[in-house]
Amino acid sequence: MQMNKSNRTSQSQFEDSSATKLHSFAASLSLKIVVIITLAAISPANRGFCAEIEFFVSPDGNDVNPGTRALPFKSLEAARDAVSRSDRNSQRIVWIRAGVYELDRPLVLTAEDSAGSGKRVLYRAWPGEKVRVVGGREIAGFKPVVDRTILGRLVPEARSRILQVDLKAAGIEDYGTAKGGGLELFFDGRPMTLARWPNEGFVKIDGLAEPDTVNVRGTRGSKTGKFMYTGDRPKRWSEENDLWVHGYWFWDWSDERHKVEAIDTEKRIISVAPPYHRYGYRVGQWFYAMNILAELDRPGEWYLDRKTGILYFWPPAPIEEGHPTVSVSDMLVSLSDVSNLTIQGVTLEACRGTAVVMNNCTDTQIVGCVLRNLGSQAVRIEGGSNNSVTACDIYGT
Repeated sequence: MQMNKSNRTSQSQFEDSSATKLHSFAASLSLKIVVIITLAAISPANRGFCAEIEFFVSPDGNDVNPGTRALPFKSLEAARDAVSRSDRNSQRIVWIRAGVYELDRPLVLTAEDSAGSGKRVLYRAWPGEKVRVVGGREIAGFKPVVDRTILGRLVPEARSRILQVDLKAAGIEDYGTAKGGGLELFFDGRPMTLARWPNEGFVKIDGLAEPDTVNVRGTRGSKTGKFMYTGDRPKRWSEENDLWVHGYWFWDWSDERHKVEAIDTEKRIISVAPPYHRYGYRVGQWFYAMNILAELDRPGEWYLDRKTGILYFWPPAPIEEGHPTVSVSDMLVSLSDVSNLTIQGVTLEACRGTAVVMNNCTDTQIVGCVLRNLGSQAVRIEGGSNNSVTACDIYGT
């Protein structure tokens, strides 16, 4: 009998313990569900947002349309204008359907594109669809190089691989410079390499034409951009007219690009055009040469003749598969004095400068976006309050 009582006691304790654990688990699960629902409700893009006015944009739309789901706009500018004409005291959303939206100038948003107090304007990709806002233009019409003069400047193994396209014929005539902030080429969503030497890494300054004209606490160098190199590679560059060098000229943390003014291949001296690097030049520091047609010698490299507008490219895959795109716009989205606005779920890419610039904005958000392949920063926020960049992927800046 004592054993039965003990068994019953153990069983009762087990049942009580199991019930307690079950209730604890259920309570914990309920709490987790509540927390998840609560977090979803208060996340920046979903703070109880219920659209009262909707507009739609699609690459297949037309800007003369009313911007409805059945008859969408074609451009983001048309949607912006429709938003600015609508009631600012309403919740408004611009649904952006899948596709590529090419911009040759930034989408400009100002105070009149804002929402009133307690309301919001939301520019959002349609759920499950991929939206790309591209500050460039996809280029077609590549063909093999047949000009014998150009072929003669290329290494033999590259001659049958290089393709060319006329950017002027495509209406693109502003190329910027190789110093930075100019035109870039992207292929299959990746930046390509401006033809350079060496293909990887750097070479070192071997000597200075005017040494000991800079002395920084015992670290000596030259204030003049005339430095020596080793080897005879630059003898191949005699026909290059837009050659640049990129280097860390005095300190390992300060780099700059210079246009090459002259190369003395006998004395092995490269002279760069002023203004010179603010810290000077030092033996042993490192650099590479770039924007050189003669060095277009491997897949993924390109060169642009800024006089003729001809772009030369060795594609790393069949040209039609990579959607070659050149950057055109300096910026993608400019926001000034904007309040209560969110951009969500889009990819912003391929511009020459900063993708998104906010000036004196309030409660303006970039949420869940991809910002990539940019000439400068992803987002720059100047002044204002309560602005944020949340849950974004940023690379290639």
